[in-house]
Amino acid sequence: MESLNEQKIVSKSESEIEDGVLKKYGELFERVNETNILPVENNKWSLENLEQEMNQVFLEYGQNALDENDGRIYTTLSGGLDSTLALAFLRKNFPTEEIVTFSMGGTQNHPDIIHARLAANKFTTNHHEFIPIADEIKEVLEEYKSKLPENDLEKATETGDLDVYLLYKYISKFEPKVLLAHDGIDELMGGYWNHRKNSLPTEKEAIYTDFWNKLVPDHLAPLVTASNSFGIDLLFPYLDARIIETISNIPLSERSSFEKSKIPLRAMARALGVPEEILTRPKRGQVGMLDIK
Repeated sequence: MESLNEQKIVSKSESEIEDGVLKKYGELFERVNETNILPVENNKWSLENLEQEMNQVFLEYGQNALDENDGRIYTTLSGGLDSTLALAFLRKNFPTEEIVTFSMGGTQNHPDIIHARLAANKFTTNHHEFIPIADEIKEVLEEYKSKLPENDLEKATETGDLDVYLLYKYISKFEPKVLLAHDGIDELMGGYWNHRKNSLPTEKEAIYTDFWNKLVPDHLAPLVTASNSFGIDLLFPYLDARIIETISNIPLSERSSFEKSKIPLRAMARALGVPEEILTRPKRGQVGMLDIK
């Protein structure tokens, strides 16, 4: 595997990154910040309607990616429910097109590597596994400090922002113009453990609202900063206004429960052939660069 040290990657300056992020994603950030994802009483929803909306969104976003990338769809693939469901929709809509997927882990036995490989085989992608070596990690630490000196390095390490930066540096050697990302669906569907606690309705609403309010500053902003620094534009199909509106009609108790998270997504994924091993795997946060035992 080619080392990142051997790649000639031209990175943008800090000011260019900030300007680019605001220009490209300001409307998305504003829409997320202004949206209330709590259900309105007596609103109706159906799994069939949600599936139709998602299928249409992935059709449109996938076609956009094909047009921008000279006939290829690039996407990250962690082997979790969200990214694998997205891949299933993409393959359903584009049965013969080339889909290029990327996963990262500390070792060949990292859960993301194992499950992403399973998903890539199931849905037939041109799959790339990135196992960073010590020199690559050290290089990225120094580069990150130099390029983004205002960011707290310890926090970036703990939250996985450095992992993301490292992954996108690797992805950039394939020169995608546009890449599909899968952020936002955990916040919408109750994908974190706190969402699933047996809380009072008002407490559960506060939990959903708190996670949603943190989406832009804690997840989207660091992600698009990393991708933009390597000239990669991101598409967020799960944050399409149609999907947000449809999911916002679903009662919180029907999104996730104590026993099971993201209940509607699991039903759709099973129907689309997502392997059972992926549907039942424990949730794991972004781990790669610091997990190289």
